[in-house]
Amino acid sequence: MKVTTETVGTREVLLTIEPDPQHVQRALQKAAREISRRRPLPGYRPGRAPYGLVERVFGREAILSEALNDMGPSLYREAVEQASIEPLEQGQLELESADPVVLKVNIPLIPVVALGDYKSLRIDPEPEVSVTEEQIDQHVERVRRGQAQYQTVNRPVQLDDQIVASIKGTSDGEIVIDDEDAILDMQEVLEPPGFAEALLGMSQGETRKFSLAYPDGFENESLAGKNVSFSITVKTVREADLPEVNEDLAKAAGDYETMAEMREDIAVQLKQRLEREAQGREANAAIEALVAQSKVDYPKAAVEREVDIALDSRKARVRQAGFDFERYLQMIGSTEQQLGEELRPQAERTLVRGLVLAEFARAEELNVDEDELAGGMSRFAAAYGDSVPEVRERLQDRRVVLSIYNDMLTRKAVLHLTDMLTGRATLVEGTQGEDGAGDAESAGDEDGEADEGQSDSGPAHDDSERKTTEQEGPVCEVTDVQASSEEE
Repeated sequence: MKVTTETVGTREVLLTIEPDPQHVQRALQKAAREISRRRPLPGYRPGRAPYGLVERVFGREAILSEALNDMGPSLYREAVEQASIEPLEQGQLELESADPVVLKVNIPLIPVVALGDYKSLRIDPEPEVSVTEEQIDQHVERVRRGQAQYQTVNRPVQLDDQIVASIKGTSDGEIVIDDEDAILDMQEVLEPPGFAEALLGMSQGETRKFSLAYPDGFENESLAGKNVSFSITVKTVREADLPEVNEDLAKAAGDYETMAEMREDIAVQLKQRLEREAQGREANAAIEALVAQSKVDYPKAAVEREVDIALDSRKARVRQAGFDFERYLQMIGSTEQQLGEELRPQAERTLVRGLVLAEFARAEELNVDEDELAGGMSRFAAAYGDSVPEVRERLQDRRVVLSIYNDMLTRKAVLHLTDMLTGRATLVEGTQGEDGAGDAESAGDEDGEADEGQSDSGPAHDDSERKTTEQEGPVCEVTDVQASSEEE
């Protein structure tokens, strides 16, 4: 068999396969016998009709198709071995010539990563976290507003009010926002910038129209960077009746006897959150530094796979929110193909970061041992609560186990990399499996998509496969600290 190789793209080759004519003839003879066995010809026992007669009745094209179906897999394996390549995924054989038989196949190759001198990299550690009384006061105020009673009033909208409004927003002639009963708290920062100010002074039943632009980095990618024309109709104006800051508020907000207890608990939670955010920033800086000096080559097929993963993750989140995906696409004024293109830049970035981290783990000889993997699988099972039969079934799936393994290896790699680049002693062995590791890992995919499995060439980050557990906090759990830390 003759095999020639031609590079047709980054990490993508075209193989031209010319099988030995005798091999092809034997395959044709076998195929003809199989066809005449399934469809016997008059006067001949099944599978015994002469080749020439079978060819005249069914045609050489049908026989060749049967033969290629039979010998194609072995031809492909031999060609890959002869060409000394490592496919990312199997290519599809195409018939270039029927006589003589010539086959072609495009094959994406596994990505390659060159890390460079990563051991010389350094990043500045985050400063030690501290919690101020002002931050605690801000959260107490949020708790207070959460316990507020609202009374409908007949006056124009003021700051600190709560309103019910009909909101319609269009961009480039398409409806991008359509909410008939939106509840807006006028003491909060509302997006896009200027939105809250545009509502001040409106009365019940009044409609206003205005246009505002969403920031480029807005979390809802379908609105990021867009200029939206709004039509707002106020339905109800409510005035907040805030409770006093005393022991009654502490008891109502959680299992506290005094306001001092509540403030102490808030301080602990704030510090934990700020520490997690600092760890995440450090991890992200470390990954970016490693990626910046690494050379990564990958085929288009790897990006397409990552886009598919991101789309599947988005579909899963939409379903979990109780929406039909087609209805969701209508609401954001997009198609599945358009959404895939919107997700592509982040998907490609996720791919590169995952490949670099996987190569770093190999270079540092990091692994997840059996005990660690067992712990990860236990945490995976705990995330499902009472769904024990479903969990047992999923944990029998090699792909799920591989996803858990890759997720844990990614966490370990991020911790190890961060400790290396900040100059701290490596804490990987002591911290593996702890809840805090998840925050460092999440820096590997800033938008949380993971989005959303990953190919075997890199760590998995498939949200549909991976589940993580969070420790439960008290009723007044800290959900917002300050504007600069609302990045999750």
